[in-house]
Amino acid sequence: MYLAALLHNGQILGDYFFAQYGGKLIAYSHIARPEALKERYHSQRGTLYLRDVVKAFGHVPRCEIIQDDVPKRFPSWKKSSSFFLFTHAFDDASPVYCGDSGNSIPLYVLPITDRIREKLYFWARHYKEHDNVWLASGALEIPAYRQMADPKSELSVNGRKLCREIEDATGKKTFYYLRRYWGRSVGEQDRVCPMCGNRWRASEKESERLPFWRFTFRCVQCRLVSHCADSYDAERHAVIGEYRKRSPAPISKKTEPSKLT
Repeated sequence: MYLAALLHNGQILGDYFFAQYGGKLIAYSHIARPEALKERYHSQRGTLYLRDVVKAFGHVPRCEIIQDDVPKRFPSWKKSSSFFLFTHAFDDASPVYCGDSGNSIPLYVLPITDRIREKLYFWARHYKEHDNVWLASGALEIPAYRQMADPKSELSVNGRKLCREIEDATGKKTFYYLRRYWGRSVGEQDRVCPMCGNRWRASEKESERLPFWRFTFRCVQCRLVSHCADSYDAERHAVIGEYRKRSPAPISKKTEPSKLT
């Protein structure tokens, strides 16, 4: 339970494994940064479970870093001009990224509540589950892709709400990344924002020549970012995630009362 609390708080990343050696119980995991396991970064739940560990073993866990390539300093999130929310099937890092460098920002360093950190963990896990289903290309390929590409899907709505909570807590513009795999061979780069229908194009350069975090499309009003499509082989799927004008509500016609003569 202690390691699960650290995982939900963004202090450790990905899977963790247990082993017994020489009468010791050892846990192997990835940590976000060398100082990630310090108690001052614990959530309330993590602190409670740490007390249980100390009660059971008689001391706090000892941590040994076996990675030999650790930077001496990490950039502060405060220097970021913006963030974006993104993950994928093979990503174990924090889903919050710096909009300037593209580096992942550990959740435990952000001034957000334990509740938001846990929600971000589960949002990222659900996103990766959809991504894995889409990559498998089975019967649920298109519904899974729609969840990642449509800003009005349940997955996207939850992610955009989290973006607003991060922005409220940090004061940094926080964008939601929309997946774009299938596109149009004509007019792809002139697409409008899928939420407001306004100009969306942010970069005039080819997206594949830029780093991932230099997005081709950015809507500041709707806090959405994306790239040009990766494939143009199935244009029938290009409509997924595109802007749709709302049809005007039908005008109801009142029936005049008949006159008796």
